Amino acid sequence: MSTRVQVNVHVYATTHVATNILKSVRQIVRESGLNPDKIRSLWSVLETGIATWLGSGHLKGLVLEVYDPAKPSGTDLVGRFDFTIDYTYYGSGDGDLWLDPDTVSYAVRKNGSYPANCEYRLIADTATGYPSVAGWSTTTFRSTTGFTRHSVGTTIGGGSLGAGLSYYSRSN
Repeated sequence: MSTRVQVNVHVYATTHVATNILKSVRQIVRESGLNPDKIRSLWSVLETGIATWLGSGHLKGLVLEVYDPAKPSGTDLVGRFDFTIDYTYYGSGDGDLWLDPDTVSYAVRKNGSYPANCEYRLIADTATGYPSVAGWSTTTFRSTTGFTRHSVGTTIGGGSLGAGLSYYSRSN
């Protein structure tokens, strides 16, 4: 006689990765000197969208754009952080759930802080056919012309899911 236990790791991994992407974004906002009230007030909408699209496999990434509202459109981007989703990070999907907040802090330190007048927004980069989620709308990314992308590696893992982090800084 044998006993077999099977756990749906995907559900736990999706929840873990969605929650920790948002925790990491909140950490970036706080450590960069931005106002965390905006993310706090939108938390449930953000979490619902991210979890829905992770679960359906449509979320390609989550982008935090930092911009100066006093500058003209097209030249207002001052920084950006990208969480890129890898649906095959752990081939076996062994159930290991982890977060590396030190890597997030490292990215913020390397990037630096932002002036007090800066604003930010979160953009979900989704694949075609994504399910709609209340509170989310379509938009386009601000131009990253004149910026350099720096990857700091994977910061969140769960099941077969991984989330890598990159930041953009102005090129010299």
